[in-house]
Amino acid sequence: MTRYRWHIVGHLPLLEQLEKDVETENVAHSYIFAGPPQIGKHTVALTMAHILQCEQGFCHDCVTCSQISKGIHSETMEFRDDGETLGIDAIRDLLNRLYLTPSARYKIVIIERAERMTTEAANCLLKMLEEPPPQTLFMITTDNILELLPTVISRSRTLNFQTCSSAELLDFLSLEYMDREPKTLELACELSLGRPGVAFKILEDPDMMEFYTMLYRDINRFFAFNNIFERFAYLQELIEDSNKVGIFLDIFTHLARKKMIEVGPGTDARYLALLDKIIASKTALRQHVNPRLLLENMMLSF
Repeated sequence: MTRYRWHIVGHLPLLEQLEKDVETENVAHSYIFAGPPQIGKHTVALTMAHILQCEQGFCHDCVTCSQISKGIHSETMEFRDDGETLGIDAIRDLLNRLYLTPSARYKIVIIERAERMTTEAANCLLKMLEEPPPQTLFMITTDNILELLPTVISRSRTLNFQTCSSAELLDFLSLEYMDREPKTLELACELSLGRPGVAFKILEDPDMMEFYTMLYRDINRFFAFNNIFERFAYLQELIEDSNKVGIFLDIFTHLARKKMIEVGPGTDARYLALLDKIIASKTALRQHVNPRLLLENMMLSF
């Protein structure tokens, strides 16, 4: 059991480790929270900031807790993911702020999806990690730790986050959405692929629920297409909406794994090769490779 109110699904061993760090005064000067998107990494970082900055360990009611929640606490600096790259000017400005006289217990820096940093920005951050100002704490989240500088990783304490089990996510949603039908909650769990952030969006937005349901159904049908021409025709429709490509690959990965289990021994090599292609495609997509080329190349191996 945890001492603090994290209000998050799963990750209990990691939360217990962070609480132990606080209680034993063994808090690292830099943490990396690594794992898939929409599973609560940023929520954990923000809650950790509350625990460390609040005199009462995240009381939820004091001025400090209120300011952190509103994003206006002067010594808790967040670099939220706005879809843009994070350049060196922002990191240099941060460096200047860190050496000002502190007005709180810590100077805490939360960087969401740190892989957005340019090479120059990452190297500037590295210098801060090598010689951090006193009472300074970095919490860095990433969807893909392999895209961070190895030297940044080596100077941080890494916690690896995983997707939630269907059971624990369903239990959490049942408490949060007591007015919803059980079948609706079960569907949200399945469509979210164990990612609470996605489940919340699906349940809060009917259009999102419809979108994920249709995409999940279409990809299931995709495996039944008899020839490559049918698959390419479907991909042509998909590519017209670039926002769907990443979601398509996530759901495609999930269903490919399910199919591999269903068909049993004898066809593992085919699906394993496909999964390798999907993973490579996800990495290339983050590097802004043409989605059409990625998906067509993936289909040629299927």
